[in-house]
Amino acid sequence: MRAIDRQIIANTARRLVANKRTRRRTGLYPLANLFLFITMRCNAKCDHCFCWQDLNIGIPELTLEQVDRLAETVPPFDILILTGGEPTLRRDLPEVLAAFAKRRKASVLRINTNALFPDKLVRMAEDFKAEFPDVGIDFQISLDGLRETHDRIRGVPGNFDKVIESLRKLWPLQEKYPAVAVNVLTIINSMNYRELVELNDLLRREVSPAVYQGFEIMRDVNRTAWNILPEIREANVAPKSNMDLPPVEDFPKIVADLERINEGSPYRADAYRLHTIATLRMIATGKPQFPCVTAGSAVGVIYSNGDVAHCEFTKPFANLAQFDFDFSALWQSEAAWERRGQIRCCHCTHGSFHGKAVEYSWRGIAGMVRQAL
Repeated sequence: MRAIDRQIIANTARRLVANKRTRRRTGLYPLANLFLFITMRCNAKCDHCFCWQDLNIGIPELTLEQVDRLAETVPPFDILILTGGEPTLRRDLPEVLAAFAKRRKASVLRINTNALFPDKLVRMAEDFKAEFPDVGIDFQISLDGLRETHDRIRGVPGNFDKVIESLRKLWPLQEKYPAVAVNVLTIINSMNYRELVELNDLLRREVSPAVYQGFEIMRDVNRTAWNILPEIREANVAPKSNMDLPPVEDFPKIVADLERINEGSPYRADAYRLHTIATLRMIATGKPQFPCVTAGSAVGVIYSNGDVAHCEFTKPFANLAQFDFDFSALWQSEAAWERRGQIRCCHCTHGSFHGKAVEYSWRGIAGMVRQAL
């Protein structure tokens, strides 16, 4: 087993022990990941987007003053994920980052982006590190296939080339600055599942042999979520009608491809890769794999209008405005605890929650050990 894998496994186990102690004492895992939909504007037209019906229709956005209040009241946590929509469409995105960075509330600030603005991303990283050299900043770049496939899925001609340009320009910043990370996320669907290995080979050849590529199955509340109470089920979390999941009979080939990719990854002890393979089993059988113990506890979701949900497959249970934008007050509110009681029996393939649950399971850690051997 490589040293990096031993370190990852040991760190994951230590966090699990500490988190379980906190849960026994407080009833909740400490907040780890917070998703902030900073805008619902987008400059792409992705076929697999699960929130496409909410894009570019004028849904309000938190003001910078409200974001500042949120950053002031949220407890310390690991990763703030800025998503949407396309986060870089907010002109004040650097100020949003600074609101959390100056208070040291999140260890890492992550920007999920379609990478249509390579130079803007580089300037943002350079300016951020100049002001906050010790705060982590990550760029999670979406890439969903080879050139023709990616541009067709995204509905933007030339998007593939912009992604590669962004990766090539951002990659050297990891050597120049501490606590900068660049990775790729690919959403597996019916249009791209045959290209996974070839796409990974291209990334290692065109960007770096050390590039990390994560994978997730396309989200669809109708086909990749089970046992959500009808009254709290979010009805519109689904892709466009022309997008489908890969055929079940091809799942073994997808698993084999993911395992092959993992063999050449910078590290092999990968909880997220375990999650992806487990979700294929879940879709094939409908049976839960890793119990979701993180939604509404270790992970939360804030939408651009201030609505808060425990996960993206269930409806919001409150709005920050009801609590003067005090996140901690909302997170411990009666409404939050009531909703936690309503999501104990559901299961889904959502990577932000099921993926995190792998790290909160001794069975998951055992799987990471097997990966690394």
